[in-house]
Amino acid sequence: MRIRISVCAVVAACVAAILPGGAQNPDTTLKTIEVSAKKYEFTPSEIHVKAGEHVRLIVHSVDEPHGIKLTLYPEGSKDKTIVGLQFNRPEDNGKVEKNADQVLDFIAEKPGTYEFQCAKVCGMHHGKMKGQVIVEQ
Repeated sequence: MRIRISVCAVVAACVAAILPGGAQNPDTTLKTIEVSAKKYEFTPSEIHVKAGEHVRLIVHSVDEPHGIKLTLYPEGSKDKTIVGLQFNRPEDNGKVEKNADQVLDFIAEKPGTYEFQCAKVCGMHHGKMKGQVIVEQ
């Protein structure tokens, strides 16, 4: 009888942990940030997150198709073997689709400053359309 109760308790705890609304590890909490993109600017252009956070950037183009391309390594990093931003879908970094928001999910692994820029040529000052993700301890 004790074994059945113990097994049932373990199974119930496992089910509660995997169902939506069940127990969650605080490190897996998703931080969603909406970014507006319009000719030559991002709002916000500076984004602060904590190391270890799971981040979702939702990029909405206001005037014409824009997107974000994030660097994978922090500014000044000489070690290119350890990626600082781990993307769930690396192929979405810099991908722009007409009439669709760009969604980027990543884990901010390593503290530092990561530059992003517009992923679609949008005019004469396209090269100045930049921003930063700052990963803090």
